[in-house]
Order: sequence, then C-alpha cells, then structure tokens
Amino acid sequence: MAEEQVQESNQPAAKKKKGSLKMVLIVLVALGLAGGAGYYLYGNALLVGHAQAHAEKKAAPKEEPQEEAGNDTHKEMGPIVSLDPFVMNIAGSPSRYVKISIALEVKDAKGEEHIKKVTPAIRDAMLKVLGAKPPDAFTDVNGRDAIKKELYDGVDGLFAKGDLKAVYVTDIIVQ
Repeated sequence: MAEEQVQESNQPAAKKKKGSLKMVLIVLVALGLAGGAGYYLYGNALLVGHAQAHAEKKAAPKEEPQEEAGNDTHKEMGPIVSLDPFVMNIAGSPSRYVKISIALEVKDAKGEEHIKKVTPAIRDAMLKVLGAKPPDAFTDVNGRDAIKKELYDGVDGLFAKGDLKAVYVTDIIVQ
C-alpha cells in the first residue's frame, strides 16, 4: 500500500514536468513566429532606412581635424607606383622561390617621375634586401613588416628627404 501512494504522488510531478516543457516549447515557437512575422513585415523597411542613413552619413561633408604642429593625425595619400614583381630564389633554399610585388608611395607627381628615372637602382637596392631573407621572413607577418622597413631604408637614400612616404608589399607567393 505504501508503494501505491509513492507511485500516485510521482505521477502528478511527472505530468507537471511534461506540462512545463510543453509550455516552454509553445512560448519559444510563438516567439520565433512573432520574430519571423516582424522581420517579414518590417525587415525590408529597416534595411532601407539603415542604407539611407549610411548614404547620408557618407554624403555629409566631413570636418577636417585641426592638426597641431608635429601631429600626424590626418595623412594625405600621395601617388602610389607599382613596380614589376620580383621573382627570385630564397636564400638558403635553392629549390624554393618567392614572387613579391612592391609599390612605393611618394609625396607628389614629381616623386612619381623620379621613380621612373631610377627604377633600376630601386630594384637593385630591393634585390639586395630580399636576397638575404630566409624563407620564414616571407611567410611570417612580423617578418613581412621587417622586410617593408628594410626596403624603405634601402631605397630612401635614392629620394630627396621626405619624397618617399611608404613601401607596400602588395603580393607574396612562396613556392
């Protein structure tokens, strides 16, 4: 008789758990349906409104930040000249090759003309730097940053002070 009472008292708890689970599932399904209906009815209007706000923000004239003496908060890009790609053996690995594309940013159009005049000297200075690099230097991010700095230092002497603004590595393929 005691066993019958225990079984009877467990049955309402089991029914209560099943009822709770059903109620939670019903609420989740209802919320999902409400969210889907809201997206169907208002999603397109929200996207159009967001796109218009973004377009207006881009079209609005921007205020130029005031630059203090010695503060480079706003940099103006100069002309960028791409050099022909370099294809060469990697130092210490005669069977491995690297193809690297480099571009130079200069201050103005005068610097762009100067690059055309001294391209062989620029390529020679860059080949000296690139030829001494191990394979890891071309595949490691920090190694590539070091390569860019060394390339800049290697060719900066061929330009008037301040004419060479940056060296960019635009493509690296190691085989």
